[in-house]
Amino acid sequence: MALLLVFVVAALALAVYTFKLRFGGKTSTLPLPPGPPGEPVLGHLRVVPTDQPEYAYARWSREYQSDVIYVNMLGQPVIVLNSVKAAVDLLDKRGSNYCDRPRFVLFEVMGWKATLTFLRWGPHFKLHRRVLQRAFTPSSCLSYRVLQEKEAHALLRGIVAKPADWETTLRRFATAIVMSIGFGVDIHSDDDPYIQMATDASYALGHGGAPAGTPVDFFPLLRYLPNFLARSRSLKFARDWRWAIRQIHDAPFAAACSQPISDVEKVSFLHTLLRQQQSGKDADAQAFTLEDIKGAAGAVFAAGQDTTWSTLVVFILNMVLHPEVQQKARKQLDDVVGSERLPSFEDRGRLPYIDYIVQETLRWGPVSPIGVPHKSLQDDEYEGMFIPKNSFVYANARAMTHDERTYMSPDEFNPDRYVPQSEGGAGEPYPVGQFGFGRYEARRSREECKADLPI
Repeated sequence: MALLLVFVVAALALAVYTFKLRFGGKTSTLPLPPGPPGEPVLGHLRVVPTDQPEYAYARWSREYQSDVIYVNMLGQPVIVLNSVKAAVDLLDKRGSNYCDRPRFVLFEVMGWKATLTFLRWGPHFKLHRRVLQRAFTPSSCLSYRVLQEKEAHALLRGIVAKPADWETTLRRFATAIVMSIGFGVDIHSDDDPYIQMATDASYALGHGGAPAGTPVDFFPLLRYLPNFLARSRSLKFARDWRWAIRQIHDAPFAAACSQPISDVEKVSFLHTLLRQQQSGKDADAQAFTLEDIKGAAGAVFAAGQDTTWSTLVVFILNMVLHPEVQQKARKQLDDVVGSERLPSFEDRGRLPYIDYIVQETLRWGPVSPIGVPHKSLQDDEYEGMFIPKNSFVYANARAMTHDERTYMSPDEFNPDRYVPQSEGGAGEPYPVGQFGFGRYEARRSREECKADLPI
């Protein structure tokens, strides 16, 4: 009887919620952005592809000749921005109206703690942003270069020793970087248990469903249904993989706390934050709870581990597919660095083609093609189109980095596209959007630190 009551209440809440969203009424005479036809009540739930929706959004953008596309999911308005201009105009220039996030109920079920990427706009978000921005300034990123060079050399040795295991070696490299920077945990071998922890957590994060786009995100009451009543694949997945997310928060934190906090040689985010707390002189550090500390360190993992690994996989793929690019890069390295040593950060200014390859890797295969949605706080208008309050707003990085108005033959991997016009090249711009837009500015620190990727 109790289970039946829960089910009835959930069904009624779902019906009321859908009716309110769908028939609450527009507050503007302006038209909504264009989009494909939907269905009654369901909206575009069965129209938008579950896998790789960024391609459909880009196709509709071309079909309707609009950089801004509108769909709704069970009445929830969704706005997709398919050009850099639209994303900058709204998410950057009007950031005060798009600074919020939807509630990520599925990730709550999965066990993500107070992580900046998933926090709603407010004092808690601002606290986390201040702490992370201060930790990852351009100058602080310099302190991690010794670590990056050490792990880059280990990566190369590993690939030479075991070329067939190159993916495992790349995973070790990506895990070692984020675990050391985030938690001060050292990775000692290719079979280090933290590598499997990171792999499991990345799998859980990437396979639960689109952020804020699953049934439980639209109808949070569904999270309380028992497994035998829950029909949502994503909800079952989140429950089944909760252990992986908890493990990546708890295990490296416990390992870090087993080391002396006063060890000044530990330059990790976690050790620095714990020392600031211990000193009692930093108000932001004092405001952090245990869950905040774990969540903030987890944000470093979420931002860097899988993105670094995926970017390197895309790089390897294109070096295999385009040996002429590899040969040209090798020639520049030989001319500038020689054969007696490996390149260092000091060589970067003299290796423009290597930089072009990095930028083309980020453009050709953006690791977060549809990104994490923002949420509009108030009704808005853009180029004669109405954007409703509480819309989920996505920046389609895939559409931006493959925009034919910006890039000639965008599906081709061509680092030469960035050669300046003054040197006889096309002078196409470096990609924008693969790290997000708006006030979730941890991306800027990531860009500054990721600028060291060529090493």
